[in-house]
Amino acid sequence: MTRPAFKPVKPRVVGTPKAAVSHLVAQAGGVERVMVRLGIGKSEGYAYTDPQSDRELSFARVAALTAPGCTAGVEYLAALAGGVFLPMPAASSSIGALTADAMRKHGAATADLVEALADYRISLAEAREALPEVEAAARAVALLLVTLTEIATGREAQPPD
Repeated sequence: MTRPAFKPVKPRVVGTPKAAVSHLVAQAGGVERVMVRLGIGKSEGYAYTDPQSDRELSFARVAALTAPGCTAGVEYLAALAGGVFLPMPAASSSIGALTADAMRKHGAATADLVEALADYRISLAEAREALPEVEAAARAVALLLVTLTEIATGREAQPPD
């Protein structure tokens, strides 16, 4: 039996801690799963997401819920710090999955977007359409960074004989 997704009734103001915690609770499988994971009661679990409650989820508990796929807390903090959160590929990801041609395509698409943004010639729809390409390019560069770091620090996986 699949559990219904966590869907709070009271509206959360986007960009607030309560909205971020609500999203994190949903990513973690809902209040019932969070209750078990954190060892808390149902009313406490719901209070952390309730915009009318003064109960706040501690940083340690946000950290306990944070995992791949449960990134709302770090996304919120990155935005507060003026950045974005981009999960790094696993160190075991193969750089062989990248090709020089794919990197050229990512680079060309990114350059076109920079030109369009410099002249303010990009619409809301175009920006939304471009996001997946930019995210793919950022992940490709992140994989390259991880691989080069492993080589530079002597932690790289050895090629098969």
